Amino acid sequence: MRSAWVAELVKLLTVRGFRVGAVLALVALPLTSLLVVSTGGLGKADTLTSGAATGSVIGLLGFGAWSAAIAGSEYVHQTIAVSLAIVPRRPVLFGAKIAAAATVTGAGTAIAALVSLLLVRTTTPSGTHRLGTPTTLSAVVLAAVAVAVVGAALGLLVRTSTASIAIVAAAVLLPKAAAGLLGGLQPWVVGASPGTVITQAVGGAQLSSDQTYPGGTLLAVVTMLLVAGAVAVGSGYAFNRRDG
Repeated sequence: MRSAWVAELVKLLTVRGFRVGAVLALVALPLTSLLVVSTGGLGKADTLTSGAATGSVIGLLGFGAWSAAIAGSEYVHQTIAVSLAIVPRRPVLFGAKIAAAATVTGAGTAIAALVSLLLVRTTTPSGTHRLGTPTTLSAVVLAAVAVAVVGAALGLLVRTSTASIAIVAAAVLLPKAAAGLLGGLQPWVVGASPGTVITQAVGGAQLSSDQTYPGGTLLAVVTMLLVAGAVAVGSGYAFNRRDG
């Protein structure tokens, strides 16, 4: 597993298209946060930490689309046969791909969150906003990793980059957009969605009670990660069972 994971990391960091995609996803978060803050998007009750997380949804979409694209490209470019010839044990290959996408996403998002906080702090007039709790930005990293895992798993499941990217985007954006249609499930579904988890963790915009996870922020994070893990397990089972 370790050798396969390292090989996948090397592939992600050396193939130009994969590398450029990761960099674009990385810079999307701090640049979006900077744009929001510089145009007066911070309210009086907001902190610099919550301001640094305002671009997190764009970052989630960026890394989610990137992981879905790199996984689906194996089938689009017919390189999956080569990968299986090198690592014939399907569970090992699948796990290595998921782990590599999660590793790059986690490291990239951690850097992006730190840069975002530094940019927001530099561009915000001194004394106008509290710093907040920077450690809560770890929720951004966890949310991005969860989305990347789902993206990579879907890319290997549906075998096409376009469809998997569309599903990831829907998973990130639809829970909150379609909240009114969920009825009693709204706080459970919306509250554990990546964007809402980040908002709860960093203390950004005030959430209504029907969009706040009933078990609290920590349980919302755990639920989000468990859902991502369940998607990965289901995709891994399908990948291990099929012929191509």
